[in-house]
Amino acid sequence: MDERINAVTITNAGPLCATPEVNSLKMKQEIRNHFQSVFNLLLENGKLIIPKPESVATWQSVIHEWIIDDAMPLFVRKGGETRGSLIPNLLERKILTTDNTPAHWVFKNIVIDRNDYTKIQIADLIEAKNFPISFIRKKTEHHTLVGGMVADKNTRLNELGWKLAHIDRIAMKRGNKITIEDYKDHHLSFLALSNMYLIDKDFSGLAEVSLFNELVREYKNRNLY
Repeated sequence: MDERINAVTITNAGPLCATPEVNSLKMKQEIRNHFQSVFNLLLENGKLIIPKPESVATWQSVIHEWIIDDAMPLFVRKGGETRGSLIPNLLERKILTTDNTPAHWVFKNIVIDRNDYTKIQIADLIEAKNFPISFIRKKTEHHTLVGGMVADKNTRLNELGWKLAHIDRIAMKRGNKITIEDYKDHHLSFLALSNMYLIDKDFSGLAEVSLFNELVREYKNRNLY
């Protein structure tokens, strides 16, 4: 009886001998491998749309021109704010509040419809109130959202079965020490195609997982840039 007990103890001792750190690393790698398999499956079956490098590069140049042009407003995505209103500041630059609509417009027009825009064309759209910055217009927003500042259904990618995701979180910093550079950085990460992808709404929860977003970033770095 004692021999049998000792045999069982010795047989089962292997995995228990590994340190907690080793077990944790092994588990993390296995989880990563599973996420990688899910990523590959979604990509192969058209459930992910990742911008092509030429679209990313061309649009990136436009954004940089936009940012350095003080005559053009910067966009800031702020929940709970009146969309289309200007943030009061002493920065001598217009900061326009939006929801996620501008990012949808960029992805739909540049990536899906394969249109090209210059900074001047973007400026003209904004000046003419034809650049959409909101999904809907609330009763309190009829004075701030006019003309084409509200998106139609073709711009709202969620109504087409997609979730637009940002790889890096774009929440604006809080506090009283926000600088113009903070707004510029936010505008860039908000509208840069290098920070966006689409995922089928049925799997949209994956876009909230940092590991999945890291795999998207690695795919872009490995295959596109």
